[in-house]
Amino acid sequence: MQPALVCLILSAFGSVLAQAEQYWIAYEGNDLPENEGWERHWGNDDGSHEGEGAIRTVQDGILTMDSMYDLRVYDYACHYLYGQVDPGPGELFVAEWRVTVDETIGDGRDSMLVIASDGAMQLAFGLFPDHIDSQFEEEVYIPITPGVFHEYRLLSWDMQTYDLYIDGDLAHEGTFWQGALESKLAWGDGVRGAASLAHWDYVHFGVVPEPCSLSMLIGLCVGAARRRECVGAVPPAVGARVGATERRT
Repeated sequence: MQPALVCLILSAFGSVLAQAEQYWIAYEGNDLPENEGWERHWGNDDGSHEGEGAIRTVQDGILTMDSMYDLRVYDYACHYLYGQVDPGPGELFVAEWRVTVDETIGDGRDSMLVIASDGAMQLAFGLFPDHIDSQFEEEVYIPITPGVFHEYRLLSWDMQTYDLYIDGDLAHEGTFWQGALESKLAWGDGVRGAASLAHWDYVHFGVVPEPCSLSMLIGLCVGAARRRECVGAVPPAVGARVGATERRT
């Protein structure tokens, strides 16, 4: 390959990576979330920071959250990244979590995971023993096998649409909802008026390079040098648990 073409490739790829600040936030179940950089929000009908919150225990890398003793309790972890959540051009937002919910009672989604973009586009997943749902989307009900852990992985290029994988299989292609919350991810026992017993293994989220960025760029440049044609490329897999993904338009 000619030196000038190598420089062109490296320069163009460097500009792609520099579009936005990449990051990766991980909770691994080794301690309480507030001891690993997350903010804890808890309370009951009497107000914020009232009562003890959920009964929380950490054992063998698993955080157990139990609010079954009181429907009025809420207790969740939140990580704020003001104005820094969204991916830029050539980047991908990824959120992944592994959890099992043993039991729920009351009205509403108690065990939840919430994502809010920098532009206040939101998702809220309700987690139940035998299914999950999406609060802001109509008729999104996804059955799951009860009594076992499930791995969830969400991918979004634009914080407008997303792909949700469950245990490595594409389960839903959905859309965000325009709300009021901004720049955060929250998870745990999210509401009063309902209760749950849940076990959380991990929660990760961040912005990473889009898998196809480098391979497509090299392919395009090499193809142009050889045939003066644009050569497309199928994006490779994003992580070990998800097969090859294609950007949705």
